[in-house]
Amino acid sequence: MREKGTLILGAGLAGISTAYHLGGSDHLVIEKSDHPGGLCTSEHKGGFTFDQTGHWLHLAREENRALFADLFPDDRVRIERKTHIFSHGVYTLYPFQSNTYGLPPQVVRECVAGFVKALRDTDKSRARENFHEWCMAYLGEGIAKHFMIPYNSKLYTVHPKEMASHWCDRYVPKPTLSEVIEGAVTAPDRKVGYNASFHYPARGGIGEFPKRLFERTDAANYLFNARPTAVDIERRIITLDTGEQVRYRHLVSSIPLRDLLDLVTGPFAPTAKEMAARMQIASVSYLNIALKRPAGHPGHWFYIPEEGFMPYRVGSFSNIHPPLAPAGRGSLYVEYTHRGPFSGTDKLMEESIRLLTAMGIIVDDEEDIDFIDHRCIENGYVIFHREYFDDMAVVSDLFGRHGIHLVGRYGRWTYNAMEDAVSDGRETAKKILSGQGGPL
Repeated sequence: MREKGTLILGAGLAGISTAYHLGGSDHLVIEKSDHPGGLCTSEHKGGFTFDQTGHWLHLAREENRALFADLFPDDRVRIERKTHIFSHGVYTLYPFQSNTYGLPPQVVRECVAGFVKALRDTDKSRARENFHEWCMAYLGEGIAKHFMIPYNSKLYTVHPKEMASHWCDRYVPKPTLSEVIEGAVTAPDRKVGYNASFHYPARGGIGEFPKRLFERTDAANYLFNARPTAVDIERRIITLDTGEQVRYRHLVSSIPLRDLLDLVTGPFAPTAKEMAARMQIASVSYLNIALKRPAGHPGHWFYIPEEGFMPYRVGSFSNIHPPLAPAGRGSLYVEYTHRGPFSGTDKLMEESIRLLTAMGIIVDDEEDIDFIDHRCIENGYVIFHREYFDDMAVVSDLFGRHGIHLVGRYGRWTYNAMEDAVSDGRETAKKILSGQGGPL
């Protein structure tokens, strides 16, 4: 039986970051595919570069900015976000809640009046109950009706009433009354939200980021084309699909928490499987679209709240960073969420072309589109079920006592950004190296 000080599940950004920050200490990374990077990889075809939809690196922490600058000393760019909402046949600025200028007058009235009523009359304590109540408490009925409820129902595949709201304060901008009023009578040029600007490699796509980080680690510490089939948390032994068993002191998991819980054996297994069954996630089917000419709108990405359109978001790689497409050409990604396997590729293509035409991004699909490729991200957006906090408290207590650390969006079963994956790896490595990561 192989023995390791630290065993890391998953060689995505969080797993690679953990390995990088563990340095020369004894560790092994288990990865199911034949390459590192996870969802943070790029595809190259016909002179185009496609990421796995929009992966934009928002660096709020100095240590992460320093790491990115070290990895990309002379070939990085900083991009100011240009995002919009397309609804009621018009474009408005992001975020919707403070940019209703240009919408039909009745829609604007409902949004502003609803916000004022929520500001003055709503019991804010109800915002903790679920995502729907959070929207009603902080944004009001009009904004909820015309954007927040329909858009997030499309994105997460469930109604916001079925979702927890703990993540909203960080990721959903809460405007002031003056911002709502100003954004109703004019189109102010301001950037709101955590992702107002972002960093990106000058060449090669976002996949260059984990690639260069991986190159700073020891390739001998990675085992590709292998996956765990059982986790004995009491004995600290993982069984792999190769039949090999690995004993560990610390386990760092970036694989979906639902999957990890399903692998647990022993006395805790029934409870773990019950919790795993409650954990749902939305898959993302998306289209990479190569255009023969530039996109018909200069925006970076566009939110699509209306139920009449199948996709929930459209983005343009070439608008964001022109080198991602050949000169004089354009490139897009179109996203749609679902749960379970997806068999509607033809319909998604047809509906995407209808949407892009309505938006004016293309004029004629045969004249404008070079090729379309369908791709699917099995694990896309975590759906925060009602028992989320109770379940996570049980997981935290149990795993904390058995040397198990959760990192990344899927490992921690949360909503966060790429920067958080990097920070998770750094902080977890610090705990392990300092002896704070549980008993050895």
